[in-house]
Amino acid sequence: MLHVATVADRRARYYLDDLGEELSLVAPAHAGERGRWLGRSTAALGLAGPLDGPALQALLGGYHPCTGHALLTRRRSVVGFDLTFSATKSVSVLVATGGPQAAALVAAAHSDAVTAAFAYLERRAAVVRRRSVGDRLAVAADGLVAAGFTHCLSRAVDPHLHTHVLVANLGHGPDGRWSSLDGRGLFAHAHAAGALHDAHLRAALSERFGASWSWHAKSWELSGSDPVVLAAFSSRAAEINQTMWEHGSSSAGARRVAWASTREPKRAGLSGSGLAAGWARRGSIGGGEHRLDRHALDSDRLDEHRFAAAIAAGSPSGVCRRDVVAAWAGASRRGLQGSEVEAAVEYWAPASDCVIGVAEPRRAAARYVPAPHLVAALGPRPAGPGGQALWRRAAAEIDRYRERWGVVGDDPLSRPGASLSTFPARRLAEHLEVSRSVREALVRLGGRPSAARERDDLGRGRI
Repeated sequence: MLHVATVADRRARYYLDDLGEELSLVAPAHAGERGRWLGRSTAALGLAGPLDGPALQALLGGYHPCTGHALLTRRRSVVGFDLTFSATKSVSVLVATGGPQAAALVAAAHSDAVTAAFAYLERRAAVVRRRSVGDRLAVAADGLVAAGFTHCLSRAVDPHLHTHVLVANLGHGPDGRWSSLDGRGLFAHAHAAGALHDAHLRAALSERFGASWSWHAKSWELSGSDPVVLAAFSSRAAEINQTMWEHGSSSAGARRVAWASTREPKRAGLSGSGLAAGWARRGSIGGGEHRLDRHALDSDRLDEHRFAAAIAAGSPSGVCRRDVVAAWAGASRRGLQGSEVEAAVEYWAPASDCVIGVAEPRRAAARYVPAPHLVAALGPRPAGPGGQALWRRAAAEIDRYRERWGVVGDDPLSRPGASLSTFPARRLAEHLEVSRSVREALVRLGGRPSAARERDDLGRGRI
């Protein structure tokens, strides 16, 4: 999940006063970490290694962190953007209750997921505006200037693994000039970047722990998670919901007000042993420990129903590439690396066809959701990039056959007891050829065991 907010404090006190030290309370392997630099433009400014507070403050003020000369010609009320990447509740609980080794592995996986999602934002949302012939055009910036701070606690001292990526409101354009970012791109791509983070994290935990996943209300959670335990570790959310209920409010604006009005200062003097003891007491509410289900093997196929639902929930005016990225990442149960999600989406929504930022064109949702007869014949699309070209070729053969012979719904040739003599020989031959192609595609896609495939006409009623 990713939440984007504007930042007005040039001193970055919220970020620099804590520097993410709390993570070392549950993951001692991360002791001594004081944040990290992120972004291609950050490296171009000569910043690398440990985070430097004065350098970050200089960037937020619009100055070069090494030379001190002004990068911008005017002051801004928005000096940066806070991109908060959050792990799902069950993953945060695993960090809190799984022991130091598990906490270190999950924290590292979360860090990799943040890096992957942030790289997507640099490619698709880093935009500056330039004037051209009386108009202002959105052009790609060289990258972003940012610093990351990882925390593992909420204000209510619940387990809450999250990273604040503080992006300076600076962009280096292709003309060599620094200017403010077109921040609309960060907000527009937030859902896609958040979904990429979550998918990348699921993939890492699936590989490192053999984890399996189940859908809980709004997100994929670790299979085996007790809903009562998750609720016991969600006291901050319960506090916000109770405040909204007391005031009879349900809007997003009311939630922000409730969040701000119930937000207490961070607690000082916490210890790892004290946190562990408190979490153990709360975890016992569910009547069992927070366990990790390693028995189920999640499918490496896309959840087509979840994908179609996410696409349908988009704008009535059409679907952007970023919507497809978000839907694809969310429909992969076992997760995918961020680069794999984009590589798979490239077959359906090529980046070369899209302008970046908020200017991505909208297209009809049907362009990205395969027809039911294709899913019935070939099975769901592969989640990763491997097999996408094969699935598309087989689908194209099926559609060419159906269009040529005017097939609507089930193919009469595939119905049990069909009289083959009533159909042209050319159609019979083409039907057999397409059926053979479907069988071969399913073998290569791992769709069905060969014995079952031979017993069943894979095109029956579908091609």
